[in-house]
Amino acid sequence: MNFADSPVTFTIIGLNILVFALINLKILDVKQLGTSYMLTVQKKQYYRLISSAFTQKEFLHLLCNMYSLYNIGFFLEKYLGTISYVISYVVITLLGGYISGLIHKKSSPFTLSIGSSGTLCGLLGIYLVIAVTVRALSGIMSLLPTIVLLMLMTTSRKIDSIGHFTGLAVGIAVGAVLYFV
Repeated sequence: MNFADSPVTFTIIGLNILVFALINLKILDVKQLGTSYMLTVQKKQYYRLISSAFTQKEFLHLLCNMYSLYNIGFFLEKYLGTISYVISYVVITLLGGYISGLIHKKSSPFTLSIGSSGTLCGLLGIYLVIAVTVRALSGIMSLLPTIVLLMLMTTSRKIDSIGHFTGLAVGIAVGAVLYFV
């Protein structure tokens, strides 16, 4: 796979690596990029829905997310086409992040959430819709490592599992719209 085949996926991976480097060089601050109910929804700082999805502080976090994006992104970019892929990525990031923020309103309104895994779970949702409707589940085997990785990440207490589930739900809805409409 090369840049010409999947320019959006390569660009997203590159942006995540760049933001990771800038955070670890202390040029960018996670507190300015992360999303929370109070900052994002209450104070209407909606840019955080996007910036948080490109923000990973720890190398393992970045590695897991970029591995997952590599596995899912190349397939979806080719299958959906560049424009539908970009629109899907943006819708999942914005809507999944916003819904996650609303859910956190009572339990953890100030907790910062970072990382692209909510969006990746949404892309996985689209992939699952395709696999179930088009490939009759046979395509899921190729993504088994990614599915296991995202599930394991969801069980960690340091991970915003609500963001994973809202991303997945939005992704399934986007996949259904793309496939059935």
